[in-house]
Amino acid sequence: MANERAIFAGYDRAGLDREYDNRAKVADAGAISERWLVNGKAARASMSCSLDVPYGRHERHKLDIFPVSKPGAPILAFVHGGYWHMRDKTLVHFIAPFYVAAGINFISIGYRLCPEVGIGDVVEDVRDALGWAHGHAADFGGNAEQLYVAGHSAGGHLAAMMCGPSGMAPGMLKGGCSISGLHDLEPIQLCYLNDLLGLDEATARTLSPIALAQALQPGAADLPPLILTVGGDEGAEYLRQRDALAVALRLARQPVSIVENPGTNHFSACEAFCDPAHPLSDAMLRLILAPRF
Repeated sequence: MANERAIFAGYDRAGLDREYDNRAKVADAGAISERWLVNGKAARASMSCSLDVPYGRHERHKLDIFPVSKPGAPILAFVHGGYWHMRDKTLVHFIAPFYVAAGINFISIGYRLCPEVGIGDVVEDVRDALGWAHGHAADFGGNAEQLYVAGHSAGGHLAAMMCGPSGMAPGMLKGGCSISGLHDLEPIQLCYLNDLLGLDEATARTLSPIALAQALQPGAADLPPLILTVGGDEGAEYLRQRDALAVALRLARQPVSIVENPGTNHFSACEAFCDPAHPLSDAMLRLILAPRF
């Protein structure tokens, strides 16, 4: 780095690219993703589910719903990752069995991908999908007043956006979780990813949950509680992304908690979300199922 110009937080372009190239950092990333797809296929084969339910007009404006048999049960909508430009909603079907067994309706959200659209359009897609789930909850036995959102990687960014000051209407979401989420898009705009994403400086800031939280006056909002987690082995930038959002929300007097995820990488961190022995799944179940007085 001594011979290259630093462009962000002491990183040159090559260093920043390395920080956010998760497939290069995790040797078995492909095998992990394939395991998710195999387990998701098994979930679809063994569970009741409604696939490709439209919430909009685009071919990717669709939801996959894994309902529980009890009417009026909570709803957890999950947003898949893929750096806003790849993958689809089937990637996270492997998570559904754990939450359905706990009595929670599980929805996997599909959305348009970059570069066909910009990240701002993807944010609108997720907002529309959650609005559909809220408005049609009774159709699949869900409780509109118990709607939660979670996401991994780019999906973590989208979940954090929905729980933030420019997200859903006040009171619509009851909580959320960002797993290895991108909460500051400035380094994304400056690294290799932007070749596909097309962010400019102003848009990156507008779509950064950290910047949005930093702009809040203390106590001026009533945001839903947000759980933040990152794989302990992911690297300095992902840890910074998590911690900076937590600090900003706490300064704004908004509910946020961190769940440590030691010994996990960018992909295995997501598996903890449906591991019954992990504190992350326990934290999410407590958020959804704990009684409120």
